[in-house]
Amino acid sequence: MGLFKGFWSAESDLNDMMKEHADMVGETLEKFKDAMHLWLEEEDLEGANQLAYETHNLEGKADDLRRDIEMELLNGALLARSRRPLLGIVERTDKLANAAEASLDFTLLQEIKLPRELLPITKEIVEDSVEIVKVVQTGLEVLFGSNGDVLEYTEKIEQMEGDIDDLERDFVQELFGLEDLELAEKILLRQFLESLVEISDRAEDLSDEMEIITATRRG
Repeated sequence: MGLFKGFWSAESDLNDMMKEHADMVGETLEKFKDAMHLWLEEEDLEGANQLAYETHNLEGKADDLRRDIEMELLNGALLARSRRPLLGIVERTDKLANAAEASLDFTLLQEIKLPRELLPITKEIVEDSVEIVKVVQTGLEVLFGSNGDVLEYTEKIEQMEGDIDDLERDFVQELFGLEDLELAEKILLRQFLESLVEISDRAEDLSDEMEIITATRRG
């Protein structure tokens, strides 16, 4: 019956719209990862900026689609008591793309250059941030109709967010142990890190929302 079966009438377009929105967010994160790779590892600013432009376009389309979904929900595509949690899901899913876009903008506009000691940790955080969004997408599919246990995915999201927190601490410890960097450079790289881990933080927020819906449905 589709990804979101059972939540609204069969003739509604919400099924396709919400799947398309989640897919756009996933594509945005892939572009983000590729752009980060081009700049941080290859220092290809032109190529990274081109991918950033594509990231902005995808994020903008996801924003437009989110607004369309919200209007569909508010115009009566769903029972009133079920609208709020789904509006929360759509909003928090969209924030994943927003966080990726903001981190990429910060990185490229500041032309962040990482000391070689920090590059492996940063690469791992970027990779894990994309992977956590993939788990979010699968968890949403399960939440709205596919076979499986939603809590299996929310637990995985929380575990991955914790792993990224550990990497964040490793980054900070390594960063402030670098004696050849000025304090201003360290502060800038700390801000870069904060923008980067915002993605996994937003994924955890969405995971919490998914757990609430699951508990409500089971109740």
